[in-house]
Amino acid sequence: MKYPLRSRFLKTVFFALITIPAINVSAATASTQDVHEIADICMYAQRLLKDYAMIGMGVTYHNPAADLAKNSKMIDRYFADVESHQLKKKLDAEVREIHALWDKIKPQLLHKPEKNKMLALREAVEKFTKRCEEVADHLAEDTKIKGEHEVVLIAQLGMEVQRLSALYMMKAWGVSDPDYYKHVDEILNEYEDIYHELQKADNKLVSKEIKIRLKKAESRFLAFKFMAASKSGRFIPTLAEKTSSEIFYELREILKLEEELVE
Repeated sequence: MKYPLRSRFLKTVFFALITIPAINVSAATASTQDVHEIADICMYAQRLLKDYAMIGMGVTYHNPAADLAKNSKMIDRYFADVESHQLKKKLDAEVREIHALWDKIKPQLLHKPEKNKMLALREAVEKFTKRCEEVADHLAEDTKIKGEHEVVLIAQLGMEVQRLSALYMMKAWGVSDPDYYKHVDEILNEYEDIYHELQKADNKLVSKEIKIRLKKAESRFLAFKFMAASKSGRFIPTLAEKTSSEIFYELREILKLEEELVE
């Protein structure tokens, strides 16, 4: 027995279903949290490199082994968080790109330090943090929030402090790098460029209070640079760690102020 009406009805329903356009789930605009977490990742990657060298030298001040373990887990959490936010395709791809770089670096950082691998590891971390900075800036642009660029800049100051500290620790450990002083000059110049850009920023984007605190941090950084640039052949890893960490955590406090100002 045939049911022409039912047949036509089913065909109509089927045709309607297959022609309904797919639901378009729009990609999310980057949030301030995304920017801040990626900026933190950039900073802490260099700090972990410094910890690696300290562990290798047997310096236990500030417990570098615990610091390395804790902060490597933090980086994993931050990547997982940002990647869960369904960012625009290009931004998501960039975040996953640096995540892949991190996944190659992390096992090396957590492995027992080896002096003959330190130079190659530093080069890998340098490549990672350079790309990380670019991605943080791209996320900041995507937020369309004025001041997020300055957030990234302050985070970069913190990263430069840790870059210099990691470089110093590497040399103190006895790792030979013929371009050591060239790298020191590069870091100092980059720090100064970022610092002056922040000082020239509109007070609505970087408050007078923040600028005053940045000036104090810069004075301490300039004192630290003499240790790193010294050619005396004498190294004081514990003092370098104490000094660089104090500057780093001061910049972390300044970063929080900037984040609050922007939000």
